[in-house]
Amino acid sequence: MELKSIKAEKAYFDTNLFIYLIERHPTYVEEVTALIQHLDAIDCQVLTSELTLAECLVKPYADKDVDSQERYQQGIQSSPFLDVKPVSKKILVKSAQLRAELNNKLPDSIHLATAIEHGCDLFIGNDKSLKSNSEIQLHLLMQ
Repeated sequence: MELKSIKAEKAYFDTNLFIYLIERHPTYVEEVTALIQHLDAIDCQVLTSELTLAECLVKPYADKDVDSQERYQQGIQSSPFLDVKPVSKKILVKSAQLRAELNNKLPDSIHLATAIEHGCDLFIGNDKSLKSNSEIQLHLLMQ
């Protein structure tokens, strides 16, 4: 990913970026860290959904890994850099529309709807099966 080419006022982080960062994924942690530094330097607001926390906590709960549960809960909360948005009725309606249009999975549609409804101009993830429309630019880490 060429960081200099990424210009956005508001960017949305999909769930997998938090997993890479918090679990220190050997392939992606440095890339996500550099991305965060770049977005912070260009004063880009980063958003995600509360759904991200729910998705990230599944494995730590299944594994009864209390340390990971706490790391995710501390790492996925609103801060000066990150704005965690709730899943509202408006988001759910928009996600149904997007799901009908793009045929993404429901969680992906909720993430996309959250990004669009909150004015993000960039959606960053790593799911090559995710489809977007003209309302938001999609950027995959593995490009």
